[in-house]
Amino acid sequence: MENNKVIGYLLIILLLVTYYTYFVPNYEVNDINEPKESTKKDEISIEKIEKTTKLNNEIDQIKSEKQKDIIIENNDIVITFSNQGAYIKKVILKNHFTLDNKQLDLINEKSSFINYNLIGKDSIINFNKIVFNHKIKNDIDSTIINFFLESKNEKKINLTYKIPKNGYVITNKIKLTNQKYDFKNLNFHWSNNVIHHEKNYDYEKSVTTIYYYDINDEYDYLSASSTDLIEENIDPSLKWISTKQQFFSSAIITNNVFNKTLLKTIYNKDTSFIKTSIIKTEIPFQNQSANFLFYFGPNKYEILKNITDGFDQNVYLGWWGVNSFNKYIIIPIFNLLEKSIDNYGFIIFIMVILIRIIITPFTYKSHISMAKMKILNPEINKIKEKYSGDMQKSQVEIMQLYQKTGVNPLSGCLPLLFQLPILISVFYFLPNAIELRQKSFLWAEDLSSYDSILDLPFSIIFYGDHVSLFTLLMTVSTLLINSANSQMQTMQGPMKMMQYILPVMFLFIFNNFSSGLTYYYFLSNLISFGQIYLFRRLVNEENIKKEMDFNRKQNLNKNKSKFKIRLEEAMKANLKGQKHSKKK
Repeated sequence: MENNKVIGYLLIILLLVTYYTYFVPNYEVNDINEPKESTKKDEISIEKIEKTTKLNNEIDQIKSEKQKDIIIENNDIVITFSNQGAYIKKVILKNHFTLDNKQLDLINEKSSFINYNLIGKDSIINFNKIVFNHKIKNDIDSTIINFFLESKNEKKINLTYKIPKNGYVITNKIKLTNQKYDFKNLNFHWSNNVIHHEKNYDYEKSVTTIYYYDINDEYDYLSASSTDLIEENIDPSLKWISTKQQFFSSAIITNNVFNKTLLKTIYNKDTSFIKTSIIKTEIPFQNQSANFLFYFGPNKYEILKNITDGFDQNVYLGWWGVNSFNKYIIIPIFNLLEKSIDNYGFIIFIMVILIRIIITPFTYKSHISMAKMKILNPEINKIKEKYSGDMQKSQVEIMQLYQKTGVNPLSGCLPLLFQLPILISVFYFLPNAIELRQKSFLWAEDLSSYDSILDLPFSIIFYGDHVSLFTLLMTVSTLLINSANSQMQTMQGPMKMMQYILPVMFLFIFNNFSSGLTYYYFLSNLISFGQIYLFRRLVNEENIKKEMDFNRKQNLNKNKSKFKIRLEEAMKANLKGQKHSKKK
């Protein structure tokens, strides 16, 4: 079909507009280290619990340690715990690095604050006001740190963290023993100034927000594009809540449910941080205990899919159909190549080759179809001139011409039908693939971010403050392909101009995108151009014309199909009706 390429471009633009409409919050200092809303009710210390005189007398007898930090590490992360509040204070990812090549702080004492409160009928225990004792135990496959507070008559509060030898998941169990006071819920409060890590600050901000997954197995997220305070009270109950960044997530996961959840994201003008995320929720305190998990790690699909239900949604791979295509085709191919090739630019190159080989038969059919359309173009123009002003009659005659010559105009759509899902899937996968983070190729320093060959002293509206070479190459190669294809197409007027205008629009749209993505599109264009040249050398238009003439002769003596008869009768009836209405 003549307009397939333009339709494809328009669909991609629509996808880009939709993506940035629903995807790209101020910094509340008081929400870090000391939540301001908790000063009246939540921050009642264990020494000041109302209406619990006996409990106060018992706590007075407790001897605890001085405030200090305890550091535990495994092969992947370094965790700093504070014994005041028994919470996770800092997490370093050992195998991921900052822009200045230091081990990456996912959270630290300046950015993150976690607090637990036990809520009873007439008493509140605020853990942040307690300095706990602690013990560390090393097992074969994990390290266990136990924070505890106990009185002489063995009334005890226990917080137990388990850190495996490998991985990013930390389990946590909070338990009270011999406690007379009936606590129904554990209140959890987490304020997190999300630390800036990536080269492209604007894009990093545009994809950073809070994701969550509910008991109905549905995931959702707060708007990432708003510059206002976003605040939502969530119903129904949740299974996990994650502060999701471009390549990393900090999350809490429950074995039960989270109830009465309040989530906030706040736009941050301080470029050291991206946004502030605030999570407040209730964890049912059953049998005087609560169990839950923390995840501090990379947004890598192969890791996240094994954490808990729906947790792989922290890697956004597109909507349902595109998501599935990425999960079951693009990612397995990428992972297979990754096992034997350590150069990610070369991995992308091989991916392009494999995908183009798969769709080559359809591309070839499309080329044959365009060659046939080119041969028929003079006859089509004569029909249009003959029935000028009567588009319906013109279309009937053109369809009859297609049938006589054995041309299927829809066959030109086949490559588009196969390429468009791939192009869209790659559009979501490559910019979110942590495997490409800080991986260089040719002049691109980081395949997960834009490649700049020239930093401008000013910013151009809709373009940016740099020049991306891969985007330039992608644009030029697209123009060359469209020019080559135009010789085989009957496209005229504004639609013909669009095939040259759209690539120039892409020059502006893709300038800030992942260089891995624009490199992929550039390679795909190069191979397409090579295929066009090869097909022209292999395809003999004279033989195609002879085949079409043979089909004409065959179809002269061929009985019309029932469908064709009905179609012609419907057309004639419609034309008759139109003439009758004109006479009136």
